[in-house]
Amino acid sequence: MAVNNAEIASVLTKNHGYIGGMRAPSLRLLSVLCTALALTAISAVAVAQSLAADTPPAKQVRSIPYVSITGEDGRQRNYESNAIPLLFNHACFGWRMYLGGPNRVVNLVEVLTTSRPAEQVIAGPETEVSSDKTTATTRMAEVVQDGILQRSWCIIPGDPPGTYTYDISIDGEPRGQFVFCAIEIPDQNLNTDPRDLNCPNKFNSVEHTRPQVRKAS
Repeated sequence: MAVNNAEIASVLTKNHGYIGGMRAPSLRLLSVLCTALALTAISAVAVAQSLAADTPPAKQVRSIPYVSITGEDGRQRNYESNAIPLLFNHACFGWRMYLGGPNRVVNLVEVLTTSRPAEQVIAGPETEVSSDKTTATTRMAEVVQDGILQRSWCIIPGDPPGTYTYDISIDGEPRGQFVFCAIEIPDQNLNTDPRDLNCPNKFNSVEHTRPQVRKAS
C-alpha cells in the first residue's frame, strides 16, 4: 500500500460550495436603519423573510469512505464506497471526515489495520508498520480545510483481499472508524465499479462524538 494524500485530496476538495448555504439578510441591520420609519421597516422585514423562505437549505456534509480509480486514459473516477477493487497501481481508497470549524492544523493519529498481511508497505517516516505488516500507524499534523479532513492510500501489487479498518483520532480524541472490503479483480478490469462489488459491511463507518465537558455546579 502506498500513501496518496495530496493527489486524491486535491480532487475531492476542489469545490466545497455545498458546505454552507446562503445566509438571509440581517434583520438587525434593517431594524437599526429603519427605526424612524415603521412602514419601511415592516416592508424590509417582509422582504427578508421572503428571501429566507426562498433560500435552499444547506446540504448535509457527511463523513464518508471513498474509492478512486484511474483509467488507462489517465482520468480519475471517484466513488462514495468502501468496496475497494484491488486494481494494482490504479485504485486508491480513503476517508473524508467532516469536523467543521475554521481552517486549522490538527494532530492526527490514523491506524490502518488489514485482516491479512501485506507483502510490502510503502510509507513515509511518519508511519510505523507492525512487524507482521497488518497495521500501519500514522502520526502527523494535518490541515482541516473548509471543515474537512481526509487521507488516502493506493493499491499496489501484494496488497491482500479482506477487511481494512481505519481508526481515527484527532488531537488525542477518537473521532471515527471506517471499515473497507478489499476485493480481488482477477482480470484487472479498470472499468470495475466499486458499487457493484459484494461487500458484507458496506458503508460501515462510525463517527465518535466528542465528550461533553460538564461544568461543576
